[in-house]
Amino acid sequence: MGFRSDWHEWHAARERYAGAEYGPSALESTNWLISEPAAVDGIPGLWALAGDDGIRGTELGQAGSSVTLRGTQTLRLGRRELRVFDRNGAIALRVWNPARPQREWFTAIDAYAPDERWRLPATFEPTPGERILVTSVDGASRETDVAGRLHFTLAGAPHTLTVTRTGQGTLSAVFSDGTSGLETYRFRFLPIDEPAEDGTAVLDFTRAYLPPCAFSDQFVCPLPPPGNRYSTPIRAGERVVVLGG
Repeated sequence: MGFRSDWHEWHAARERYAGAEYGPSALESTNWLISEPAAVDGIPGLWALAGDDGIRGTELGQAGSSVTLRGTQTLRLGRRELRVFDRNGAIALRVWNPARPQREWFTAIDAYAPDERWRLPATFEPTPGERILVTSVDGASRETDVAGRLHFTLAGAPHTLTVTRTGQGTLSAVFSDGTSGLETYRFRFLPIDEPAEDGTAVLDFTRAYLPPCAFSDQFVCPLPPPGNRYSTPIRAGERVVVLGG
């Protein structure tokens, strides 16, 4: 298939994911727990940290029944789904609700028309041993390994893009540009195809996509590192969430 048809398939899949019953728009709350049981809005029982990075719910209204969730285990209470969220050892209880208004009103992801000119050639420079401080939208910071930097030209000027590896081992970047907060969400994510052995790579900004926190403010997305904040507009990729209401 050609560039445009590939892009439209990708964009359609992104919209299906975003509007799914338990997709990102359904995240209702992220609740940081302590060892003392406490109530959580919207769900029955009392919830607290359990041993071994788990979460324990008690007094669930079924003859005093209780439950413990760990790892990828989930629990449905009515239509709400409960999941464990582990951020570097800090454990939270996340509540997903398909009836959340932002999910029910989700209509589309507005995006720029695909333009192959936004597939920019780049050169990858590995940076073994380098770490940077990454700050999340809630102010929490942590050191993260840097996989490398991509050198490219934008609007006639040299730029660099700092990239890291995801938990799945793929390259990814967080960036903002001259459209951020105006034409697009405040920052975006960019997947990076693995560079060739000689370091040549392609930055496909037409695949720039909205972070989960564009769909729910209960996500704790990483912000762009200082070197990935550009003043030049990058009019490619996803722009904003469209709600019907």
